Amino acid sequence: MPEHAFLSKKERPYIDVIINDGTYHNFTPRVLNVLLESHRVHKFKRSGGCATVGVDAVRTSKMECVDGSYSGQERRMITH
Repeated sequence: MPEHAFLSKKERPYIDVIINDGTYHNFTPRVLNVLLESHRVHKFKRSGGCATVGVDAVRTSKMECVDGSYSGQERRMITH
């Protein structure tokens, strides 16, 4: 995906996305989250560059268990 094809976030509030069929779209963050949860996204632009689903770490709300507890890796610094 050419990096020059993306506009900066300051120019518009949409995220550049390539879905699994190879088509290019611009979605709001809320729509991107829904598409990520339904496994329909191939790549998307984020502040650190382009993220490829299945290769790069992608956070979704499905990381929570049914009881609401988080099942992912603990990343907060613990201080006593």
